[in-house]
Amino acid sequence: MKLTATAFLILTLSAYSLAMAQSDGVSNMDVKDMNVKNMPMEKMSSDSSAKTITHKATGTVKAVDAMKGTVTLAHGPVKTLNWPAMTMTFFVKDKMLFDKLAVDKKVSIDFTKQDKDYVVTSVK
Repeated sequence: MKLTATAFLILTLSAYSLAMAQSDGVSNMDVKDMNVKNMPMEKMSSDSSAKTITHKATGTVKAVDAMKGTVTLAHGPVKTLNWPAMTMTFFVKDKMLFDKLAVDKKVSIDFTKQDKDYVVTSVK
């Protein structure tokens, strides 16, 4: 019985080791010889931000700094990011949007994440 349990343990550990070794093969794969001619372009991008998600927020403008290209907004919850209501500063993508931003004005904005920043792309 002891020999059978030992043999079972060795086989189990061997199978686990083999599975782990095989799963690592993809991450170490050399793709220089891979045929990518018919691969969709979105699959070829190594940039994880290729799919931009637009988020929406509604709130009150607290500060505008056109020189820095920012707006501070006290906004309600943002469901797509699981954010609670808060006050934060956003960058503004298009300088023309500053015409719609004034302190104490209630606005609805669309924004995206670009690198580490959140950027307003639309103001209503």
